[in-house]
Amino acid sequence: MALGDAYPMSSGHADAIFYHPALLSRASGFGLDVQRWSAEASSVAASAAVDWFGGTVGIGLRSTQIGSSLAGLGAFTTQDPLFVASSVPVSERIATVGYSRDFYFDLDLGVTVDLVDQRVGSQIHGVTLFDIGVSRTVGPLVAGFTVHDLGEKPIIDAGNGAARYSLGVGQYGRPLGQLDVGLAAQIGLDHTDEFTWGGGVEVGYWPVQGRTFVARLGVQSVPDGSEASPLTAGFAFWGDDLTLEWAVRPFGGADDGGTHRFGIRFR
Repeated sequence: MALGDAYPMSSGHADAIFYHPALLSRASGFGLDVQRWSAEASSVAASAAVDWFGGTVGIGLRSTQIGSSLAGLGAFTTQDPLFVASSVPVSERIATVGYSRDFYFDLDLGVTVDLVDQRVGSQIHGVTLFDIGVSRTVGPLVAGFTVHDLGEKPIIDAGNGAARYSLGVGQYGRPLGQLDVGLAAQIGLDHTDEFTWGGGVEVGYWPVQGRTFVARLGVQSVPDGSEASPLTAGFAFWGDDLTLEWAVRPFGGADDGGTHRFGIRFR
């Protein structure tokens, strides 16, 4: 989120299961994220990855709750369709299982299965969606391409085709003297043929080996009519196998000036 919604492709974290499933082959450990838009809108995501059967298996759990008074929050964010689905309370719960492994030509292939439960007022929608992706190291960068949400969608009218295509590139924590420098960038195409883009840079300083303090700054596309800022920012602490993260994206009319996300990860 701090990097303009572009995923740091070589981070090796289990939350890759939500962005590019092919990156699971590089992932391990456990992660937990909490994001808050206001007192009535928040989400939680947990993920884990472990080596299995010649590749890597990952699991993920996501939950989003939105109060009825925040149905218009879609005017400030890009978190459609839940934020604009209705004037009644909305919730979504997703259980994800993914698998990735290295195949020929140094390509990593990955797939995830999402079991989705969406509730809009008294309506309940249960569907199964699929993500399929591929990734590869290209020079100093890692690149990944993913097809998201194949299958029947419960709210948006997108048929059984993909809800979104995304291409990401980046590098995580390249040493430069006493600094660690990373970058990430992404472009996407959704089911309405609308392009999205974003990217960012991070600079880490390590006064002691294994203790790194990281500053992040990003920029991303803003849909027409949105009060969301194109700028994102955040900080992180890397301590051996522990990572602590915070990110913010300002938007008008929000409690605390914007949406905030906090994360903790173990490797």
